[in-house]
Amino acid sequence: VYSLEEKFNGSELSCEFIKVAECAGHTKAVCSIKFHPRGGRLLTSAKDGTARVFDGRSGWAQAGVMECEIHDPSGPPPPKIDVSKIKTKDPRMMKRPPQILVRGCAYGDLEGKVIYTVASGKRGPAYLTRWRGLVPLNTVPPTGAPPPGGRGGAASQPPVPTEYRSEYRVQCSPVPVSSASLSPDGALLAMGNVEGQLLLYDVEQRRIIKKYEGHDLPVTCVASRPVPNQLMLPGELEGGVSYDACSVSADNRMGLWTLQKRSRIRPPGRARGGRTAGVAERIIWRAMRIPLLIAAALAGVAVRDTASVCREEFGLGSLALEPGAAGLCVYREVLWAEDGRVNFVPE
Repeated sequence: VYSLEEKFNGSELSCEFIKVAECAGHTKAVCSIKFHPRGGRLLTSAKDGTARVFDGRSGWAQAGVMECEIHDPSGPPPPKIDVSKIKTKDPRMMKRPPQILVRGCAYGDLEGKVIYTVASGKRGPAYLTRWRGLVPLNTVPPTGAPPPGGRGGAASQPPVPTEYRSEYRVQCSPVPVSSASLSPDGALLAMGNVEGQLLLYDVEQRRIIKKYEGHDLPVTCVASRPVPNQLMLPGELEGGVSYDACSVSADNRMGLWTLQKRSRIRPPGRARGGRTAGVAERIIWRAMRIPLLIAAALAGVAVRDTASVCREEFGLGSLALEPGAAGLCVYREVLWAEDGRVNFVPE
């Protein structure tokens, strides 16, 4: 844990990171880190199958552990394997329990009593678990930022022990999840999986509401929207699109994803010459476009009949000798047919 300190050297401002403490407890690589909404605790998850809470008031000592599971909650738990009883030493013959990777963790409320974790194995589905923190009655959980206590992280008081119980566990992805991020209101969970897909998961309804495909390699980092959709982020007002999540993948590409179907800003109509069409011009065009289409269809029929009936009158010789014969043929044979020239032939 580091603290950012600002220093003024005359008229210049410099920033320096000061190491405060080291949080020990995980046995394998850490996958995700989240601060308490009020800054008093630290939530971490790792590849050792656990999520841990560290108390800032006690010098960032461990205050709680959550052991995640990845089996189907509706079925029986998998049998436990005792590695000490295995006689063979060949690693290919040893059946070990599956490794549990807790890729994501987040606080679900402002008090820090609700915690979400996303865990999966190297293969198979991923599971979302909701934890509830139970604090003993004779203690008060930390709600504020930890006191200074020195740069060495000296404990000002013993850590508040917290027991976390699982409220429910549901499958949230058919493949392993590589990164996860929960929105500040605790309603939308953004998850990136090993197949390069981004999933938007509704925590309340416990279902996937949208799946995006845009990356070729596993998603390495995901960030959900930091503010509600009513508040615009830089660039959203001009484009008319509010983004709900951002993802980064191992294919060196970043994606912005939204639940909107179209932009809020309608492009203005364009007239000839590149100028913007006025309101009167748009009204006239909407009123006249159907009659114009009918006239164009009739003109096509007239051209077809003229080419078949008055072909001789439109020849070069006929036009030179009798210029009015072509117009008279079009009038009598195409545009207006006399009663005596209309013949009905029964089938």
